[in-house]
Amino acid sequence: MPLNSVPPSSVMPGTRRRLLMLPLTLPSLLLLAAPGSAVAATEDAAGRDAGAAVVRAADRTRVGEPTLSPAGLAALVPPARVVRGAELVEKPPPWQLPVAAYHLTGRFGASSSLWSSTHTGLDFAAPEGTPLVAIGPGTVVSAESDGAFGNKTVVRLDDGTELWYCHQSAFVAEPGQRVGPGTPIGRVGSTGNVTGPHLHLEVHPAGDTPVDPDQWLRARGLAA
Repeated sequence: MPLNSVPPSSVMPGTRRRLLMLPLTLPSLLLLAAPGSAVAATEDAAGRDAGAAVVRAADRTRVGEPTLSPAGLAALVPPARVVRGAELVEKPPPWQLPVAAYHLTGRFGASSSLWSSTHTGLDFAAPEGTPLVAIGPGTVVSAESDGAFGNKTVVRLDDGTELWYCHQSAFVAEPGQRVGPGTPIGRVGSTGNVTGPHLHLEVHPAGDTPVDPDQWLRARGLAA
């Protein structure tokens, strides 16, 4: 309001007329907002901090935190690095136990009148017909009946180790078939020299003398 427009009654006689100047601070001059935001600034009614502004925006989750547009967000993400000659390789699936539900019976090295020598594998007892799957990646070498071992499937892993799946009631994988962890191999059965349905698993490194399947599995992160 101009000084000369002040009503005479508002100015007391003998009082020097002065123009009140409010100090302006830097925060009152700078108002940061995201592009497209609806922004309003209000002065502190109590005058505690003259010149301070409160930013209000409809598209912000909290006062004073502007949201970023897609272009602004993209600017914060560093560009992807492309390495010449690099080839992306799919991560292989994790190895699996040959049977999902089971309980262990005969263990490696055990002695019994049922065997002509010590036990050469690990027995997974399960109901007849329970699915059997491949433990790791390899190729089916054979799937046939083999005397006391009953219906036996041999899978040669990529490192040359042979796995024997014995006493099956049915074959699923065929010779020459490529298998990976979880590929169906056959069904739990009671063929050959057995007292009940189970999988007799043997591990032959590079086709040599069998080793303890339990320790072999644990070395690969599988606890039977």
